[in-house]
Amino acid sequence: MERLRRVASFWNWLPAFRAVAETEHLPTAAEALFVSPSALSRAIRLLEKDVGQPLFRRTGRRIELNDAGKCFLDAVRDGMRMVHAGLEHLRSAGLDGRALVASAGLVTTAYVVPALTALRRSHPKLIPMIVSFAPSELGRHLMQGELDVAFLSDKLDPQGLAEVHLGTEPTGIYCGPDHPLYRRQRPSLEAVLEHEFVAPVPDPQGQTHEGWPSEVTRRIGMHVDQMRVGLDVCASGDFLAVLPDAVARSRGDGAALRRLPLDLVPPVQLFAYHRPTLGPDGRAEAIVAAVQSQILRV
Repeated sequence: MERLRRVASFWNWLPAFRAVAETEHLPTAAEALFVSPSALSRAIRLLEKDVGQPLFRRTGRRIELNDAGKCFLDAVRDGMRMVHAGLEHLRSAGLDGRALVASAGLVTTAYVVPALTALRRSHPKLIPMIVSFAPSELGRHLMQGELDVAFLSDKLDPQGLAEVHLGTEPTGIYCGPDHPLYRRQRPSLEAVLEHEFVAPVPDPQGQTHEGWPSEVTRRIGMHVDQMRVGLDVCASGDFLAVLPDAVARSRGDGAALRRLPLDLVPPVQLFAYHRPTLGPDGRAEAIVAAVQSQILRV
């Protein structure tokens, strides 16, 4: 009972601590919990007094977790997850309700959507919500419980996350039926480089992240922020595109793209990330397994 009394002494302050710890901004945390910043600040002070040490560094109006606060945040997250998992089990909701899934790559989306559709056939109460975040934001959203699982074709800094390598996807140079190279049996690299490409919008370092080797200079005639649009641009016949094979196969309008016989672009690596499960395998593992099955099926 002593342990119970000890935890009960600060239990009500834990939501306030977690909100402030994850945002490191009192007004934002207060808005999320529908309380005033002053009430949150008081709760944090009471918690720190109870545990006997500061959990934040305060510089002027800034508030940041210190090392003790970071350690305590990990414990609070795990504890809240276990309580939530228990509630889900009571409701038999392991694969019921919302499942928040992010797919940050075109190739992962080509597998994620059919995998989730198949998973719903055996779990019709599952409601997948496919959302988009910048890859740099995925780790934070996963750790804060705002995502169940994320699929992408670039490695993340694990930051305490579970990482699953799903495999690789071959990638090639594609053109549409009306492109001049469509009927060229074996075009040379020089012939390919005479034509323009559609490519993703480059990052601040100028990288387009679709696998084109940096040592080979090409001409880009159009940038798109979503390569699903680039797929349609390529099919129009005006531009070449670097596409994973799964994406090129995914066109549903009958316009067959041709993969040029040049092994120039390396395969795409496919990854899944989720928070480590504290109990029995849950929805994140079920979703990852469904996507793995979809990859093996194709």
